Amino acid sequence: ESYMAKLFKHVDATQEQYVQELREWVAVQSVSAFAERRHDMIRMAEMAAERVRSLGGVAELAGVGNLTTPDGEVVQLPPVVLGTFGDDPAKPTVMAYGHLDVQPARKDDGWDSDPYVLTEKDGKLYGRGVSDNKAPVLAWLNSIEAFRSIGQPLPVNLRLVFESLEEVGSMGLAELLARRRHTFLRDVEHMCVSDSEWLSVGVPALSYGLRGNCYFFAEVLCCVTGTNKDLHSETYGGSVHEALGDQI
Repeated sequence: ESYMAKLFKHVDATQEQYVQELREWVAVQSVSAFAERRHDMIRMAEMAAERVRSLGGVAELAGVGNLTTPDGEVVQLPPVVLGTFGDDPAKPTVMAYGHLDVQPARKDDGWDSDPYVLTEKDGKLYGRGVSDNKAPVLAWLNSIEAFRSIGQPLPVNLRLVFESLEEVGSMGLAELLARRRHTFLRDVEHMCVSDSEWLSVGVPALSYGLRGNCYFFAEVLCCVTGTNKDLHSETYGGSVHEALGDQI
């Protein structure tokens, strides 16, 4: 019996365990768009790091610095999980990327169930972050678990990069990876970004490029020369320079 056949048997036998762990991850409201959920983003990173360690890997919670908000508040950004499995020079080294943060979700947005409670319906699992991107992250970890369970060494060295700010522009990630290019990333030959979609249930897709984002904050101050007065739109609208035109 091939080791691949053994792997598939193990995955089938362990499915309930995999679903339960996904349920626990979905329950963490790691919404990166909301500063008040920063503790959940940090918690999610800690859970992922602990899972890496439980599988025999080395996990680091790497800091990516602070963020100064438009109102001047300085907040610490959630860490990036850097996981290491294997250091065999005879094997290729693959870096796998995923993210642990999610978009906001409320039941009154149109969900049939609580978005943070994993729900099965018609053989499908529903919950915020199931496909984007917690289940794909867990798929990497569950694959490692399956290899370990059947006593089969991994065919490659793995470097895992799991961030918590993808949904808001991956702040600090590029700088972190640049700093680690001669250490954590030094032997990486291939990279897999497991954060895309299949064309359909039975048709996988290999994505080779994605568009980026550009975020910025702009403030235009419009006032009468020599003063700092707020002018009423009903009285002065149309007769003084409008800041809105500058912003557009």
